[in-house]
Amino acid sequence: MIPKNKVRVYDYIKNHPGSHLRKISKELDMTPSDTQYWCNRLENTALVRARRLGLYKTYYPASILGERHENILAILQQKTPRNIVLFLMENSGASQKDIAQYTGFAAATISWHMLRLIEFGLVYSTKKGKFVKYYIRGDIADLVILLKSYYPSIWDKLSDRLSELFLGITYATTSSEIRGEHTREKETTSSNTPTSTNTNINEKQEENGGTYID
Repeated sequence: MIPKNKVRVYDYIKNHPGSHLRKISKELDMTPSDTQYWCNRLENTALVRARRLGLYKTYYPASILGERHENILAILQQKTPRNIVLFLMENSGASQKDIAQYTGFAAATISWHMLRLIEFGLVYSTKKGKFVKYYIRGDIADLVILLKSYYPSIWDKLSDRLSELFLGITYATTSSEIRGEHTREKETTSSNTPTSTNTNINEKQEENGGTYID
C-alpha cells in the first residue's frame, strides 16, 4: 500500500511545480514536519527534484527538465513576481515606475523583485538615459506554454492578448526567415549571372587575344 499522504504530496507537486514546503503544507493541511518527511522520501526515490531559489526550497516532478523551466514555474507560483512577468510580456521595456504603478507597490519593493527576476535569468535590464528598462530574457514561448499548461485559469483571462502576442512573435520570426531566404536567393542569382563589367572584360580579352589590357 502506498501511503495516502505520499500520494497527496506527489500529486500536489506534479500539478503545482515550483511550490515550496510551506505552501504545500498549507494547501494540503499537513504539518510542516510531515510534509518535509514525504518531500524527502519523494526526492530520495527520484520522483521529485528540489532546488533552492532565494529563501525557498522548491519542488518539481522529475519530468520537469531544465533550469529555465524550473525558474519560470517557481516564479509563476508567486503572485507579485508572476504579475510583474505577465506585465512585461505585454509591456516590454517598462520602467520601474511603470511596474510600480501597475502593481501598486512601492519602488523599493519593485526593485527587490526585479533583482530576483534578473538573478533567476527571467528578466534583463538596460539603461536608457535616466531610466532603467526591463525586458523578458529568452524565448517568451516558454512562458506562454508553461502558463497555459499549469495555470489555465490565468491563461483563460489573458489568452486573447497573449495569444495575439505569441502569434505576432511567430509571424515576425517567420517573416524574417522568409526575407532572409529571399535575400539569399537574390544573392545566389546575382553571383551566377555575369555582370556588365564582367561581360565587357571578357569581350576585351577576346579582342586582345585572350589577354586583357586596361
